[in-house]
Amino acid sequence: MKRQSIQIGWGLLAVIAVCVAVAANPALFQLSAGAESDNHPDNDVPLTPQQVRALVDRVIENQRNNDQMLEEYARTEHEVARRDGKGGMAIDTTSRVVPIGAGIAHVELERNGMPADSSYIEQQWQGVAQALLVQSQASEPRPKQAQDRGSKRKRERLEMIDAFGQAFVFHWAGRTIVGGRTLVQLTFDPDPAFRSSARFANLFAHTSGVVWIDESTSQLAHAAAELTDDVTWAAGLIAKLYKGGQFTYEQQELSPGLWAPTVYSYDFDGRKFLFSSLSEHERVDYSDYRRIGPPEEALGLIRREHPASGNDAGPCCRNR
Repeated sequence: MKRQSIQIGWGLLAVIAVCVAVAANPALFQLSAGAESDNHPDNDVPLTPQQVRALVDRVIENQRNNDQMLEEYARTEHEVARRDGKGGMAIDTTSRVVPIGAGIAHVELERNGMPADSSYIEQQWQGVAQALLVQSQASEPRPKQAQDRGSKRKRERLEMIDAFGQAFVFHWAGRTIVGGRTLVQLTFDPDPAFRSSARFANLFAHTSGVVWIDESTSQLAHAAAELTDDVTWAAGLIAKLYKGGQFTYEQQELSPGLWAPTVYSYDFDGRKFLFSSLSEHERVDYSDYRRIGPPEEALGLIRREHPASGNDAGPCCRNR
């Protein structure tokens, strides 16, 4: 839940996530190995401020659609995280992520280089199947807590996506070609007129960065952001994030009209409750996307591929 809150707090530059890492420096886009680049496309006529605004609006609408469509796609997640002290041990896990209607479930496949026991993996799949069964039985009452959590998650994500387009002023910075695609580069800075009671709004007011947008589809391809000031909650009594914290995000086309995150990372330090240090460093890669459909369709697929999941579920899958 902490990681999901951080994703939401960092806005559209998340999620997503979550990491093939993009450069954390918001002023520089480092291409992946083997990618073709041409900093001087044939059509390098700058967009007007009105065209920039219209492009951002299309990106926001597309991102809302992406977010909703991904609720029917399973994927593999590789997470490397180090928290609460730079000398702390990193946690390295690989999991299969499965949407379950009210949230997502993680089936852990590997931790710190050690594959999970096969019986444990099957127990987790049983848990996933049970969660999907509850969600697919529309005529049956669903656990209120799960409903509320799922509704809140969706609402916050949509609010965050919309706020990203409103909280910043975007500026033309040029075009580049990557892998045969023309990307529009825009810088962004906080809009002083933006007002919001959402919990992530305070973070947006101290964030600047760069986005790269696929011009032909109006889809976000890359983003990088940095905290330009210290950010406090309750005058620093609850928490404080230090200036210089960085976030990166990347997504690619999964199918026509659908782009999915492939990597995100964040690195920041601060403190919580005045005296406790706060250190968050995470990198997540997403791969092996596969459409599994809504809960009732996904349930049938998982039961075919994991016959034991038709039995009573074990308590082993991690739901979010």
